[in-house]
Amino acid sequence: MGVRKLRTVFMKYAIFLALGVFLVAFVNIAIYLFGVEIGFIYPINRMSAEIENARGSLQSTDRITENEIPPLCEYALFTKDGKYIGGSLDQEEPASVWKMCIVNNQTSSKPYLYAVIDRTDEILILRYRMTAQFSNPLLHRIFSSADWVLIAVIILEILLLLIVLSYLFGKYLGNKMDKLLTAVKKIEQQDLNFEVEKSHLYEIDLTLDALNHMKLALKKSLTEQWQADKLRQEQISALAHDLKTPLTIIRGNTELLYDTDLTIEQQECADYITDSYTQMQVYVKTLIDLSTASTGYQLNKEIFNFPDYLKQVKVSIDALCRTKEIHLRMSMSDIPMQLTADKVLLGRAIQNVVNNALDYSPQDGTLHIDVCGKDDFVEISVTDEGEGFSIEALRHAQEQFFMDDQSRNSKMHFGMGLYIAKSIMEQHSGELVLENSKSTGGAKVILKIPF
Repeated sequence: MGVRKLRTVFMKYAIFLALGVFLVAFVNIAIYLFGVEIGFIYPINRMSAEIENARGSLQSTDRITENEIPPLCEYALFTKDGKYIGGSLDQEEPASVWKMCIVNNQTSSKPYLYAVIDRTDEILILRYRMTAQFSNPLLHRIFSSADWVLIAVIILEILLLLIVLSYLFGKYLGNKMDKLLTAVKKIEQQDLNFEVEKSHLYEIDLTLDALNHMKLALKKSLTEQWQADKLRQEQISALAHDLKTPLTIIRGNTELLYDTDLTIEQQECADYITDSYTQMQVYVKTLIDLSTASTGYQLNKEIFNFPDYLKQVKVSIDALCRTKEIHLRMSMSDIPMQLTADKVLLGRAIQNVVNNALDYSPQDGTLHIDVCGKDDFVEISVTDEGEGFSIEALRHAQEQFFMDDQSRNSKMHFGMGLYIAKSIMEQHSGELVLENSKSTGGAKVILKIPF
């Protein structure tokens, strides 16, 4: 199939439309003329001829009856002095017809033509329409003009033709555009392993060629990015695991030192080594968490009793709160009896958010946890009574290694807790929402997970 230009296709349909209009007009006019030929349609000139042919008999006949009146004509019979004798006109019409035809000597008044026939003692006035009419009595009553019926039929058929051709043109163009939309959708979804199909329409093919070049460039860029990210994660993971060996050696040697007689100065040095070892363990755990969160956790979803699960979570959080001298207030409403999720990862996400809130809660403050069902989601809200998120934190706190430069910081915080919680929520088709609480003035983190 050759490549066509849109203008060529449009001209093709325009020619089809013109030929269709001509054919519709030709066929309908031919049918109209055939109807005239067989007497199904009476044109105005035939009706005038019929009246002239019947004039002599109408003048000489002793009595006027409807059978003697030419077809499709109405009549009124008057005396010479204008008294109405009878006819087929409505009761209020004879006087106005007499005045117009006899007094004013008129032979037409839209939409009628009139013919006056002078009889011996009477005057006969015939009335007929200024247009072709159907000879069939039923059609004659329904349609006052055969000409207008012809025009209406032609217009309706042309409109129908226009609708059909517009539909076909739209369907043709839509099929061509589908290839373009398919390519755009696949690129949007970063599904780049496909061949761009040709539409064989010049203008669309130009766009498809541009999309294909963009797809190849994007594929190359993403492949390089994916490879770089993968290499980085592998290096981070390898580094984290490699650090475990020297740390284990340091810990073991430090414990051996504690078993010997140490001076006060040596004891302090050993304590520094132990503290540094503990801090290094946190660093290593953070590196491993970063590597796992970036590549995606292995989900092990299961259906479990959600209220019972929350009771276990509450016990764990309550223990954390007591160690930091913070009160816990937890409420539940409209929660589902069952939830499908990875229990371990969900607990980890909650734990990260809670730890983050506890770090910024004032001593003797209260940690508020509210669990409720809304629409098709379970919302777990964790609210502290600290100073809340800064504007910058609301925008970026879910990013890796984000460190707010204001009060919500700590030398042991690496901006990973909320990032990991967000990654877990996204793997559950949920989301993490950050805001500041109007009631406590502190930070509020909402975990949303579908059920």
